[in-house]
Amino acid sequence: MSAPAPAALLRHRGRALVVDAIDGWDGATLRCRAGAAPRPWPALLEGAAQAAGLAAGLRPGGLSRRAVVAEYRDVRVHATTHAGPLRFAAHLERRVLHFWRCRVEVRDAAGALLLEGSVTLAPEPAS
Repeated sequence: MSAPAPAALLRHRGRALVVDAIDGWDGATLRCRAGAAPRPWPALLEGAAQAAGLAAGLRPGGLSRRAVVAEYRDVRVHATTHAGPLRFAAHLERRVLHFWRCRVEVRDAAGALLLEGSVTLAPEPAS
């Protein structure tokens, strides 16, 4: 069975969509990738948040594609920019009430750590 395309699961479109493909999902950790493009660290963080959103959305009873970032915590930027392919990992740490916290990391193709931290996601805001 092949993994669904991130564009089918996330609300992001065009240049806002950082994650290109899902490489693996074991029910707790999602691994995905993005192709080569010049990206400053905020785009690396956005890609990590998208990976977290995918991980929380793929769980039974998980978040919808309209989820939002509630908090970034303990983010450490190890590279201010990167132009090569990226590897993302998002590990579900815990769920508190309706919020989902994921530990995230971004690495280059050789495995060097570019960014790490935690992303907490909230369900779609009430309208």
